[in-house]
Amino acid sequence: MITLSEKGLYLNNGKEGKIYPTIARNIADVSGAGDTVISIAALALVAGLEEEMIATLSNLAGGQVCEFPGVVPVNLELLETELSSFITP
Repeated sequence: MITLSEKGLYLNNGKEGKIYPTIARNIADVSGAGDTVISIAALALVAGLEEEMIATLSNLAGGQVCEFPGVVPVNLELLETELSSFITP
């Protein structure tokens, strides 16, 4: 996994690689974004989520923490709301 800043992230599963774009954000501070991305990705991987969901969650959480100054935690309610717009029933 390689973070690509505002372009999202690149994920290679050992067979193929793909860029997963992120959504536009109002950036206040990028402190902690990379740590957030890798932490969420690790948790999602351990939870057995599929590659696309891992990338989506990681992108959303990493972008979310950039909208606030300083190092901030992921807001679960906001993450759930944003994630729901990516999931098709």
